Amino acid sequence: MKFNIARQTFFPAFLTLAALAGTAVYLPQTGAAAQATATVAGDALWMPGELLLQFQAAFPGWARALTCLLIVIAGTRAGYLPVHYNLYTSNTCLAIPFFGIAACGLTVGHTDLPTFVAVLLLVLAIRNFCRSYSPNYAFDAIFRGALYLGALAVVCPKALPLLLLLPLALIQFHRTVRELIIAVAGLLLPALTLCYANWGAGHPFLAPITAIGHEMTRGELFSVFFGRPLLSQLLGGGLLFCFILGIYAFQAELYAISVKAKRILVFHIEVMLLIAVATALPSAPTAIFALAAVPVAVVTPWFFIRTHPIVAQPTYLLLLAGALANIYLQ
Repeated sequence: MKFNIARQTFFPAFLTLAALAGTAVYLPQTGAAAQATATVAGDALWMPGELLLQFQAAFPGWARALTCLLIVIAGTRAGYLPVHYNLYTSNTCLAIPFFGIAACGLTVGHTDLPTFVAVLLLVLAIRNFCRSYSPNYAFDAIFRGALYLGALAVVCPKALPLLLLLPLALIQFHRTVRELIIAVAGLLLPALTLCYANWGAGHPFLAPITAIGHEMTRGELFSVFFGRPLLSQLLGGGLLFCFILGIYAFQAELYAISVKAKRILVFHIEVMLLIAVATALPSAPTAIFALAAVPVAVVTPWFFIRTHPIVAQPTYLLLLAGALANIYLQ
């Protein structure tokens, strides 16, 4: 019996993701310990990302185990979303290993705890925004999605452009003004909570916001692309090319899927565009590539479903081999 990569079941997909996660986390890390967090101003509390880094430095064993677990949870949740909403014309779990290929293969040397806390927050935000697409009010789903999105901006300030996902979700999923008010409250809650804790400790109320603002303007534009290994650039280019082909394949089957599936897929393409904007920010962290793994994992399988297995299977194996080689040769 021939194995068709385009109809990959959950078990081999999950094993591939787990293998990539374990390899990326437990091989020695040669890159900087972290890039994904804001530096702390003199009158501000430690930012959540900095606290995660302190935990990672104090308990490296636990931090690695948690990072590996976060990769598996985020990859499984992001990869199962297409199955749950029938986003493809065939039943496949191919999005799960693609998340591992992109997230683990492109964050070599920086596969750390703050990065994948941010990735999980993005996955949870997207899942809740998709859940809010309903003919009824969806106050709970839209509030949770906005809350996770606000927490993402606090953990990884360079992901601030992704806050535009909230108005995009409200428009894409036809939410009401009442739900907009609830969503804005959820979006602001993490930042306001951090400011309140800072004020309670005797510091200026807006010091965390000021620290995030300083972090957003520090560094060189497009610096995330400077000095990256050739193999990492080739893997990133291959994934981007397959992502674009996935968009074309999705457009070719536009009338074969439901309206809800179309809106969810378009929403993931919009996520990718905002992440592309974030990569241009000064000193953008490698965590941006891990965030990009979420839309890449959801949209790219369309290309492998539509194309012939003679093309799809070698391409998949080549990307998988490239991710593993990139990890081993870091």
